[in-house]
Amino acid sequence: VIAALLAAVASTTALQAQGNPGGRRRGGMGMRGGPGMMDAELLKGITLNDAQKAKLEQIREAERAKMQAEGGRGGGRAEMDSIRAARERGDTALAQRLMAEQRAKMDVRRDAQITAIRGILTADQLPQFDANVAELKKRAAEGRGRRGGPPRGGR
Repeated sequence: VIAALLAAVASTTALQAQGNPGGRRRGGMGMRGGPGMMDAELLKGITLNDAQKAKLEQIREAERAKMQAEGGRGGGRAEMDSIRAARERGDTALAQRLMAEQRAKMDVRRDAQITAIRGILTADQLPQFDANVAELKKRAAEGRGRRGGPPRGGR
């Protein structure tokens, strides 16, 4: 789950909703569809102009560069290995603490991405974007509730 979240938050591919005829998205819903899906959900119902598309690509490039500097996927593989090792040792307290730390990092990265994308939109586009953000966070919180995890304010 965490690896899927990192991939979605990092979203490094072309915006699927902007590139597909009829605005259809490939993959799943929300954060689970892989790279680009978070952008697609955030920008649902919003048509970007060419300048905005270029700026969105710059945001993605900056995120890619940051991830590469951190060893790919923001160092998530080593953190996931640590969580897995703690579980295998039966140290659920450590595994839970490490998972909470990982979630906090992902939340920071997600919020930074939302802020960056929000910054390229026009005043007319912001109400739809803000509604999309609220819906994404609501669905994320509902998904955590079904899995028995504590709500943590969206992904």
